[in-house]
Amino acid sequence: MQNKGYSRIKREFRNLSHKVNHLIISHEWEYLSETVKNNLIKKLNFLFLRLYRFVNAAELKKILAAAAIFISFPLISRAQSFQLPLQNPFGFIPPQTDFISPAFADLDGDDDLDMLAGTYEGNILFYENTGSVNQPLFAAGQTNVFGLTQNGELAFIATADIDMDGDIDVFSGGYYGTIWFQENTGTPASPAFSPAVANPFGLTASAQFAIPALTDIDDDGDLDLFVAEYYGNMKFYENTGTAESPLFALPVQNPFGIQQAYMIGVPAFADIDHDGDMDLFEGEYYGKIKYFQNTGTVSSPLFAAPLENPFGLVAASYYAFLAFADIDNDGDADLFAGENYGNLKYYENTEINIGFAEPELPLEFALFPNPSHGKFTIEFTGKTMGYVNLRIASTSGQVIYKNGFSINQVGEKITISPEISHGIYYLTIETANGNLTRKLVIR
Repeated sequence: MQNKGYSRIKREFRNLSHKVNHLIISHEWEYLSETVKNNLIKKLNFLFLRLYRFVNAAELKKILAAAAIFISFPLISRAQSFQLPLQNPFGFIPPQTDFISPAFADLDGDDDLDMLAGTYEGNILFYENTGSVNQPLFAAGQTNVFGLTQNGELAFIATADIDMDGDIDVFSGGYYGTIWFQENTGTPASPAFSPAVANPFGLTASAQFAIPALTDIDDDGDLDLFVAEYYGNMKFYENTGTAESPLFALPVQNPFGIQQAYMIGVPAFADIDHDGDMDLFEGEYYGKIKYFQNTGTVSSPLFAAPLENPFGLVAASYYAFLAFADIDNDGDADLFAGENYGNLKYYENTEINIGFAEPELPLEFALFPNPSHGKFTIEFTGKTMGYVNLRIASTSGQVIYKNGFSINQVGEKITISPEISHGIYYLTIETANGNLTRKLVIR
């Protein structure tokens, strides 16, 4: 946990759960007064809600044991389920090429996710989302726009705000193992990419092929790099710099329990089981999709042995260049797979909740001033919510600020100055019953 205060709360929660379990097992609970029972239950619920978003669900359930029957805010188990794939959805017209490598980001600042796609010939195609945040519609692809360039044969794409300036930068890997970087020197709404730089930030070339994926795997606030190679190996480049000034260490091959794939193992990351750490998916040469659950922690990953085509997924055709994106804005990670002949498969995540219902905690807040110069106020205009978690993420999804607060009444306000660079961000308020996001502009 990121805050030492939560360690104390966790100990208190554990001790109280142990006490209540002892009372239940020994039948002493039956002889307590209703006032004492209600006080114990009220405190147990209060501590549970404080920990709900910060502690592994399985661990909380184990701690609660028999005391779980008294929790008014029971943990929900989320069952992942992907629909059968749709081919070339949302108006997508496949290019005439052997395969595509998709990546998603809001490149034009209109709040919906656009798509970049690398091709066999090394081109980068831009598909503008001309639909809406909930109902995507992709325009015809444009080749190497905004200053994006062809850098040899093959182009495998990854997008991220690597320098935390509020816009989306582009990494592309190629046939000879080079990682090319093009900085976005434009704006969040009007991208313009500088000339490509080979193996920047201390990177070293990979072996044949270089298929990049960026994620903050060790929860230190900056983006680390994974690069898949031909013959199935995965290299990990830890970012030992900062969120604004990346610097990558020498690569480590197949770390954290990652197993060598067959031919290629295209990486994509998502917290698919909602336990706070990033899980790994790999697309293989014959279209299989493998899932490596992260059984470690947020800061110390450890991947379990892979499962093949889990959660109802079915294999793609040849190749499976994977990318996650919440394309329909329903709060879960949908999966795309670029495959042979330039086709694109879409697996909608129809995640369902099983177990007890979550507490009804209506959530609404106002954010002002917005745009701001770094200091702003959040006013909670909904009903009383108890403990809430606040996080601010870049447009690429990197969390750069997080904090927690107890909200006790309608109209309560908090003012913060998170000391983040100018740019466009997404501010999310999370409760045990869900979350609500607002765009935040820092000038």
